[in-house]
Amino acid sequence: MSFLKLVSKYHTPKIVWYQTDTTVIVRILLCDIKEYFLHVECDHILFSTITNSKKYYICSYFFGTVIAKKTTHRNVGREVKITLVKAHKGTEWLRLFIAMEKNPLISVDPDHIYKKDWILESFKNIERESFAEYKRRNNITQIMPLVPSSDEEESDDEIMDALFL
Repeated sequence: MSFLKLVSKYHTPKIVWYQTDTTVIVRILLCDIKEYFLHVECDHILFSTITNSKKYYICSYFFGTVIAKKTTHRNVGREVKITLVKAHKGTEWLRLFIAMEKNPLISVDPDHIYKKDWILESFKNIERESFAEYKRRNNITQIMPLVPSSDEEESDDEIMDALFL
């Protein structure tokens, strides 16, 4: 049995996106857009336009959730720039849409690759307390470390005795 090949009348535009800890910026790269339709919900986007007698359409579910009421968009001539506010601030989206398939028309903006260095920098200057100090401060006696630190007074024999009692 042979089936007819599905052919869509709509084209998918090229999409470039990037993220920060609070927003996701989506750039739909199409020239000479005069009018377009955009509808954003907390989990999906609908976009359509006609330019140069071609119909373009996007209907996809996001990887994460957004606050739809805070969405802003503008036509900047060569692209439509959409700013989405993440519902869960600080979470990293692994991809723009939930679909697992790689779409060659969707890519991460190379000029705005999100750097995670700020996370490491913020924890660099924090002094970590020892496990023994943490146990003393929280009055914990039943938890033993996997590897005793050099500042603990307990010997290996004491640790083994405590584990098997």
